[in-house]
Amino acid sequence: HACDDWDKMIKGDTGMESVFTWTPEVKYEMKRGASGSGDGVHILTGPIYVKEAMPGDILKVEILDLYPRKNPDGKAFGSNAAAWWGFQARVNKVDGGSFKSGSFSETPSQNDEYITIYEVIESDDGDYVTPSYQFEWPNITDPNGIHRDFIAYPATCVPHDVHGDTVPSDRVSARGWTKKDNITYYDEPYPVKIPVNYHVGCMGLPPASHDFVDSIPPMPTGGNLDNKRIGIGTTMYYPIEVAGGLLSMGDAHVAQGDSELDGTGIETSITGDFKVTLIKKADFVLWQEQLDFPLGETASEYIVHGFTETDYLETFSDDPSGIY
Repeated sequence: HACDDWDKMIKGDTGMESVFTWTPEVKYEMKRGASGSGDGVHILTGPIYVKEAMPGDILKVEILDLYPRKNPDGKAFGSNAAAWWGFQARVNKVDGGSFKSGSFSETPSQNDEYITIYEVIESDDGDYVTPSYQFEWPNITDPNGIHRDFIAYPATCVPHDVHGDTVPSDRVSARGWTKKDNITYYDEPYPVKIPVNYHVGCMGLPPASHDFVDSIPPMPTGGNLDNKRIGIGTTMYYPIEVAGGLLSMGDAHVAQGDSELDGTGIETSITGDFKVTLIKKADFVLWQEQLDFPLGETASEYIVHGFTETDYLETFSDDPSGIY
């Protein structure tokens, strides 16, 4: 979601620009986190090959520290999408009407989706995020000429207008991103301070059963758990199904409740310090012999994860999209 505001979350960061640059002539990352081909929506770092890791072993991942990836101005931001897959799309609005999401809800001229851009504020009393501004999702056409009148995929870039005290650069529009109308902004959104709780939304290992999997549904080997407890001080244990383990991680959040209730957490870019330890099957203690799901551990509790389908890739082996 960094391209919800290129200037605040991408501009001047060569690593971020290498992922998000997309013009009619070049697309640095062909899938950009989502291609519409069943690969999911997440941009992940990895895979990390762990020497001597073999199927049947366990990968222990300790999260030692997580901190914001600041832009060249020394600031950090995040983005939240109130989108078509959130709770608000399943209940009537205050006025009794239904939630509209462009062509997805068969209302191409109407869209109730919102983006809120948050700024990370560092404070001696504890870091927090506060809303910087909000905007209604616009009708966007990407550099390949594909029209997007709802939040179809993350990694979509928004060509912003002048609003409030903000004069955006032309870095997005100059790359071929256009919009149908001017964007509606709310430059003085609700006043709130949300405590920072950096955590990793999607982290885990690939399965042995399929060569290519969607990043959205979680698996026994981990994945998109979106658990706010997978942060600093937490240790994760992942069953290994392929040689090398192949650890990947991404989908970082600066804060979130017990779910991505309105669509997403406050999505952000972070840097982290991790300690990876290989636990060989020959050295298992009794509980490790039974592990068939991603287990979390903190100083005071275990974090047990259960899914609608324990292993959806087994239940829907011929067509994994059946999980939807």
